[in-house]
Amino acid sequence: MSRRSPAFTIVAALVALAACGAAYGCGKGDLADDTPNDGGAALGDETSPGDDGSSRSDSGNDTSTGTDAAASDAKSDAEAGPPAGPLSPSYVDYAINHVLVTGQSNSVCNGGDPPLTIAQPYTNLMFDTGVMPMTTCDGDGCKAYQTPTALSPLVENDQFFNYKVETSANGIADEISKLAHDSFQFGVRAGYPAKHDVLVSLHGRSGNTYWCLRKGFCSYNVNRGHASPFGQGMNEVTSAKALAAGKSHVVRAVVAVHGESDHYSYVSGTQEFPLDGTDGTPGKIKNYQDGLIEWQHDYETSIKAITGQAQPVPLLISGLSGFTTTRTSQVLQWQLDAHIAAPGKVVYVTSGYPFSVRDDCLHFDNHGYRRLGEYFAKVYAKIVFGGQTWEPVRPKQITRAGNVVTVKYFVPAPPLTLDTVHVTNPNAAGEPAPFDLGKFGFDFVDNGTLVAISSVVVSGADTVTITLAASPSGANMRLRYAQNQDTNPATRCIGPGTLFRGGARGNLRDSDATPSQYGYDLWNWGVAFDVAVP
Repeated sequence: MSRRSPAFTIVAALVALAACGAAYGCGKGDLADDTPNDGGAALGDETSPGDDGSSRSDSGNDTSTGTDAAASDAKSDAEAGPPAGPLSPSYVDYAINHVLVTGQSNSVCNGGDPPLTIAQPYTNLMFDTGVMPMTTCDGDGCKAYQTPTALSPLVENDQFFNYKVETSANGIADEISKLAHDSFQFGVRAGYPAKHDVLVSLHGRSGNTYWCLRKGFCSYNVNRGHASPFGQGMNEVTSAKALAAGKSHVVRAVVAVHGESDHYSYVSGTQEFPLDGTDGTPGKIKNYQDGLIEWQHDYETSIKAITGQAQPVPLLISGLSGFTTTRTSQVLQWQLDAHIAAPGKVVYVTSGYPFSVRDDCLHFDNHGYRRLGEYFAKVYAKIVFGGQTWEPVRPKQITRAGNVVTVKYFVPAPPLTLDTVHVTNPNAAGEPAPFDLGKFGFDFVDNGTLVAISSVVVSGADTVTITLAASPSGANMRLRYAQNQDTNPATRCIGPGTLFRGGARGNLRDSDATPSQYGYDLWNWGVAFDVAVP
């Protein structure tokens, strides 16, 4: 197809950063939280610029101050603030809004063929070298960064495993543009920006653990001649700043679709944690939770050193999906723990189980990847446009009285509901003993033994009441949700189908009616957890 030159329009800025808006996520600490934490804590607020030590493209020598000047103008031109409306007073407008994507095979969209999005419905962007600007890739990594020379309209035409795929890029960018117009009135309300252009670039690697994706890289992939994924991400930021050609550029978020390899290494006893911190502190990164917090910190500090931006760079994550070796996954719980320990920095966007998968049971299909992108976009809009914090459907408080367990939830869009149509019931007839004791994805464990659940009922807009067949008596009681993987290879898939119903999943969701660019349901499904019960 023919390509149009992207239209860049620098819209006059709306407001100066309010003090609260400048400190991303203020007010989050007011939220009640009784979910146990696995011992991790937010890393220190180090302010020294990050540097992964890898070589960068020549565009790193760019000395233009277009981004900084535009941002400065943005803060000074409209101190009175925008007209009343849905856009947050803390919002500062930029011409190019960059989202980086990383992770392992589900980030580079293994199995996501054929591409679905072959035309750009807005004015969103990619590099002229594609969404995935890397070459000489294999199952372990990539050896070269393709330095772009221009920005092009964002469409799906990339390949990673020798065939073209639909990445999450159009789902992310096009849904953001849609919500900017439809929900936040860009181009509609007087005094608001005309549009919100998004640049997406991807530097994930198939099969890589956190150690290999983080700043500093893993030694064994260096020895194989592979290039640092984190270093490539910084190359992408440097290239984007240079190609902005004086127009304002900001990195808004990093998206991570990751966790399977660290799950497998954990259950096999070959995990790479503890790791020395990227700041040199011995043994600082004790587990995957700590890794996610370090990851966000290193991205934000390294990006800010390149762009000079004041805007934060949250790490948006999706829940692990497709693990097959064990009933439960500690990595899934560490993902939730990182969200709790680093509010507004590591942001748990969605569970992975509602998305359609290919028949290998490990990877999403092309619609699954694009739909996942829209979930990241929805949360991006809440944070960037709305100035809000984000809480997924997760427990706020768990109490017990005899054989009745009550779970009060954070609910983005009440009411809660149990939906066995769009996600197959994991506890339908035929579940093997003792796993047939759960209901709708919930399991109750009493001192290591599964206890029969008599009923699971949604009570009101934000509460689930779970009645056990008998009062538990053990000293170690735990409630699990979507920690129920069937390890039988024939029935282990996630997704909404009936053929592969054994994947870890649950049926609890909210009633979110966020409109989708590509026609998907965007309800928020309950996140997986495995927590203590009082």
